[in-house]
Amino acid sequence: MIHNVGMQDRLIRMTLGLFFLIIGLNTGITTLWGLIVAVVGLIALATGSIKFCPAYKIVGFNKAGAE
Repeated sequence: MIHNVGMQDRLIRMTLGLFFLIIGLNTGITTLWGLIVAVVGLIALATGSIKFCPAYKIVGFNKAGAE
């Protein structure tokens, strides 16, 4: 798989993803708000960990550089 998420972007995604996941789980995934926040956190963690963002692919961004 081609990587399109750079190191700085990856660190931001993973940090915010973990933060949102914790907030979502503490709010409670039985509420709509908690579920939405937890899902956003999971998506951010996933795209950061695999270094690929489908939205970047659609719009043609590549922040990975020469990695």
